Amino acid sequence: MATDLYLINDTIRFTAEIVNLSGISYDPDIVTVSVFSQDGTELLESAAATKDTAGKYYYDWKITGITDKSNLIVVWDWSGDQKKRMKFRAIPETE
Repeated sequence: MATDLYLINDTIRFTAEIVNLSGISYDPDIVTVSVFSQDGTELLESAAATKDTAGKYYYDWKITGITDKSNLIVVWDWSGDQKKRMKFRAIPETE
């Protein structure tokens, strides 16, 4: 599976659909998004996601805080023990 690739300083849109164990979309009270570098540095700390439609959320983030190619992880978090993680890579424009 290929990792999504983005340019440093670009604004990218993270999206997530939240469903229960039966596969039905639902809206938790709070949905946040965080971004971490591979070494654990937090580049975005628990920002509130925007609701699009039932169970669908997004967050627009400008890739900042890094200058070299990096493997990054976005973590979606909502009430309870549930989280969704997605990996992506950011590279300088000159690469």
